[in-house]
Amino acid sequence: MNLNQLKYFLAIVKTGSFSNAADDMYISQSSMSKQIKALETELGVDLFKREHSKVYLTEIGAEFAKYAEMTVKQHNDMLLYLDEFATKKSNTIRFGSIPVVSSYGLSGQIADFTNHYIPNVNVVIDMHENNQQRIMKELYEGNIDLALIRTDYLEDLDIFDIIPYTKDIFVLVCNKDHPLTAKAHIHPEDLVPYPLSLLDTSSVIYTIVTKAFESHGIKKKAKCLTTRHKILMEILQTSNDITLLPQSLVDLELFKHLTTVPLAEEVTSKVALIKLKNRKLNKITKDFWNFWQKNLQMQQ
Repeated sequence: MNLNQLKYFLAIVKTGSFSNAADDMYISQSSMSKQIKALETELGVDLFKREHSKVYLTEIGAEFAKYAEMTVKQHNDMLLYLDEFATKKSNTIRFGSIPVVSSYGLSGQIADFTNHYIPNVNVVIDMHENNQQRIMKELYEGNIDLALIRTDYLEDLDIFDIIPYTKDIFVLVCNKDHPLTAKAHIHPEDLVPYPLSLLDTSSVIYTIVTKAFESHGIKKKAKCLTTRHKILMEILQTSNDITLLPQSLVDLELFKHLTTVPLAEEVTSKVALIKLKNRKLNKITKDFWNFWQKNLQMQQ
């Protein structure tokens, strides 16, 4: 038995299927099945009942889940405890973010914290930028302690501490020569004739935009999907494609051939700094959390 097997087991318990758990853990379904089979063989019990595409815990599986959760939690707590005795690590803030730090001008704010922290303390910002799915995975697994993410579809809100940061307002983004630039405001129906490019399906922005179309009974498929908003804007500069993005992510100085048009109906996204309530933080990370709460919290 190893720690990865316990994590895979708990992922299946959480998602209710091997395929969803495999996606969450970024391994193949066949590898996931082999690991669980090996675990069941070692324990000499069946942990799951399998019915069609769903799996259910057996009675012994439900009991085993309690110990598995305790073991994984104790392992994470042990690592955090040991971190306190490593000088470099105790001065490290493990911070994950969706790709918005430069767009929001946060680099300067973070620099203010590091420059004015306790003299003679070397502050290390271990920052990870990635899509939200991967950032949340890192947070759950204990690879980062704080995460700047979009909270619009965040589940299990009661397990997080949350500091609201900003509310993004979406706009149409297109080439300056696009016919839609003649309009003062854009309605969803105006967008139907034009090819749509979007951030990929792992992005909350993709979900927000597709649901905005669906709320008007419009089934609009994306012609192109990409992982980064700057790549998306590169595509729009030389095409007739359109997209919807938060205004704060659109750099018209860098992408001089693009422009934005307001939407007739407001579409928004909330961004916040979050942490798990049961996660122990080193002192410098606690101080950074408090700094963010005092200086960067969105005014209601």
